[in-house]
Amino acid sequence: MANIRLYYFSQALRMKVGVNVIIPENTWGHSLADRPDGYKYPVLWLQSGGGFDYTDWQRYTAIELYAAQAGIAVVCSGTYCSGYMDTKHGNFKYFTQLSIETPRVVRHLFPLSEDPAKNYIAGFSMGGYGTLKWMLRDPEQFAAFGLFSGVKNIADLLPEKEEDSDSFFMFASAFGCKANIENTENDISFMIKKQKAAGKKFPKGYIATGQEDTHYHDNVEFMIKYRALGLEFVEVIDHGAHNWEYCDKHVKKFIDWLEIEDTYKRLSE
Repeated sequence: MANIRLYYFSQALRMKVGVNVIIPENTWGHSLADRPDGYKYPVLWLQSGGGFDYTDWQRYTAIELYAAQAGIAVVCSGTYCSGYMDTKHGNFKYFTQLSIETPRVVRHLFPLSEDPAKNYIAGFSMGGYGTLKWMLRDPEQFAAFGLFSGVKNIADLLPEKEEDSDSFFMFASAFGCKANIENTENDISFMIKKQKAAGKKFPKGYIATGQEDTHYHDNVEFMIKYRALGLEFVEVIDHGAHNWEYCDKHVKKFIDWLEIEDTYKRLSE
């Protein structure tokens, strides 16, 4: 595999940021160097959990192997403790950097498809919230989304009054209180209803949660709520905790479930 750790200066954040980009290579019949002229790889935009960074998927799962087998490029970013927000306090534009700036940069540098039929997005834990938020801003830009123990709507979890307690440390500067989030692009339920009313076509979904997960009951409640609002997805309830072992299992299942057409191999024959 071509497994690239990329650093670039983010205009949105006004600092250096890191991104990990995986490109399939010819060990598996795919090569960055030998691809057909004009070929662009299908791409999975993979989101990490809260407090993690852009290296975690590569270090804690076999995503490089799964990407090679499927012939899909993978882009991993991390928004640390920002909650996938342009933060309420300080206005650090982490979500802008993640969802607007990084795609522009990596597509300029690498042969990544812009075709919505070849773009997929998925995430673990807080990355599930980031996945839904990014997808719902423009649902027709993705062919599928996946959540692995990541079924969240922050607007339903925030306190009425802003807190700065130890239990709320990750959210205090990012979100503030519930009133800052409700009925905005940061409110998943609101955005599902808004985009449905606008007649947007939604990508197919894959949502998995383990019964031993500390977020299991919340995850199930959100699945019920989102389905009632019109979001369609395959629901997987199995065994597993809120950890990387569970993510490793389900990111593989998700990629297999996508049934990505191997156009590169077909064009090379």
